[in-house]
Amino acid sequence: MTATKDASKPPIDPRIRERRNTVARSVGRRRLYLLLAVLVAIGGYFAARALLRTSLFSIQKFDIVGGSHYTYSALISQSGIETGFPLTEVNPKVVAHRLEQLPWDGAVTVRKKWPNTLQVSIKDRTALAVVPQSSKSQLLVDSTGRVLASQASSKGRWLQVCMMASIPSSKALAQVNGCESQNLAVGSFLPPSFLPLLEVAAALHADPVARFSKVAISSFGEIDGLLTNGVAVRFGSVSQLNAKLRALQLLLSQASTTGYSTIDLRVPTEPVLSNW
Repeated sequence: MTATKDASKPPIDPRIRERRNTVARSVGRRRLYLLLAVLVAIGGYFAARALLRTSLFSIQKFDIVGGSHYTYSALISQSGIETGFPLTEVNPKVVAHRLEQLPWDGAVTVRKKWPNTLQVSIKDRTALAVVPQSSKSQLLVDSTGRVLASQASSKGRWLQVCMMASIPSSKALAQVNGCESQNLAVGSFLPPSFLPLLEVAAALHADPVARFSKVAISSFGEIDGLLTNGVAVRFGSVSQLNAKLRALQLLLSQASTTGYSTIDLRVPTEPVLSNW
């Protein structure tokens, strides 16, 4: 029996068949090139990663600015990073956070400097006042209330800030045992109730209009200070603080406090000398 051609499938023109083959080969080459490109990219990534982890791109130097209260080795130890550690593996925010845990370290900025240096900039905290810790020790704090150190009560002549149950008279401020002790760990923060006192202390530090030995706040929120000459100063609150300090400066420059125990600044436009 003789085979016959399928009449439903007309013969394909050789030129069309060649064109289809060319297109198929082109598509195959593109896929091959894409696959090779992906493999090269992956290989390049791992090769670059391996290169960056070699000693050429590992930390060989720590460039530290600030942190003057600690030794170089102590800062390196606190950072958790050692010489030879891959620079690519360093997380600047994590390192900065570790260093900020040191009591005297304020804001810390960490940057990578290629190929092998870690730059660290530390803003040192500044001591502002002391808070009674016990009968023999006191806490040194900064303007944020961060406890910087514990030291002997007799060390240094710092402004003392303290909580008092009540301040019935100027004599209460002069009492050494009138302040409530704060047994806090170094590196911790004072309770929020101290913030108004720290604001007053910071203002006096920036503009020392008079010499104070103590600033206290009562459980009712009343703020009073004690000048080194024994005269008490009633602030009332931190409201209009700058105006109150200007009034105090003007009063001390133009009037004598002899015979008086108190300067009332609660109304800064009308400061009053009295005995209370």
